[in-house]
Amino acid sequence: MIEQQSRPIGYWAKHLDTLINRAFEQALQDDDVTRRQWQVLSTLSWGGRSAESLHETLDAFRCDEGDSLDAAIKALEQRGWLVARDGILALTTAGETACEDLRQDVDKVRADMSRGISPEDFRIAVDTLQAMCDNLSPAHKD
Repeated sequence: MIEQQSRPIGYWAKHLDTLINRAFEQALQDDDVTRRQWQVLSTLSWGGRSAESLHETLDAFRCDEGDSLDAAIKALEQRGWLVARDGILALTTAGETACEDLRQDVDKVRADMSRGISPEDFRIAVDTLQAMCDNLSPAHKD
């Protein structure tokens, strides 16, 4: 068996992504909310935006499990948490309340994930991952 320290960065990135997805799924399931729906609620909590802008913002969070962004928007509209007016998606009062309630569960997942890690080390890890992504993105290739 491979020692954990010798596993490549790709292993840890994929493993962490799987664990994060599982933790969010478990945290949100009692409220019958998917992680994708949470991402929409959280993004719109900062203010309304067009569907195109929402797609651009959440593009990095594309998921393979069939929970498309459009399906998440539709589900939130059906719950009365989101409304579309003049091409702008915005949270309703009920959506704002739901978002705040769900944020407590999400914050717990984030706290669990960073347990035992100093804020400085967490920031360094995020900055390092971002730099690796930047290095490999098409815009930065020679």
